[in-house]
Amino acid sequence: MNQLLTSVLAACLGLSLVTACSAAPELDAGVAGKLQDRVAAAKQLAAQQNFPAALAELEQLGQDVTTAAEQRQVSQQRKARIEAAISTLKDDLEAAMTPTPEPLPTTPATDPSDTKNHKDQEEDAQKEAEKRQEEAKKDAEKKKKDQDKGDG
Repeated sequence: MNQLLTSVLAACLGLSLVTACSAAPELDAGVAGKLQDRVAAAKQLAAQQNFPAALAELEQLGQDVTTAAEQRQVSQQRKARIEAAISTLKDDLEAAMTPTPEPLPTTPATDPSDTKNHKDQEEDAQKEAEKRQEEAKKDAEKKKKDQDKGDG
C-alpha cells in the first residue's frame, strides 16, 4: 500500500511538473497556477489516503483543463498530456480504494457443538462395541457349557 501511495504521489509530482511550466506558450500562466493548486490538493488528499476526495479533485482538474483548452489557454498537446496523467492517477487511486480480499482460513473452524457431538458418537460406539463383546463372551461361555453337558 505504501508503494502504491508513493507511486501516486510521484505521479502527482509529475503532473504538477507538466503543468508547472507557466512560461511556456502552450499554457497560460494564470491557468497553470489554478491547475497546480488542484494538483497540490489531490496530492495532499492522496497522502491522507482520502482517495474518494482525491479522485473528485482530479475530476475537477480534468474539467478545468477542458475549460482552459476551450478558451485556448492550454494547447491541445498539453491538454492531452495532462489528461493522460490524470487518467493514470485515477487508475492508481481506484486501485488503492479496491479492498483486498481476505485469505480464506487454511484450517476449517470447528464448532464446539460439533466436537461434542463427535465425542458423544465415539463414546456411544465404544459402549456398543463393549456391549457386543460382552454378549459374544456370554454366548461363547454358554456354548462351552452346552458342550460340556453333552460330553458329560
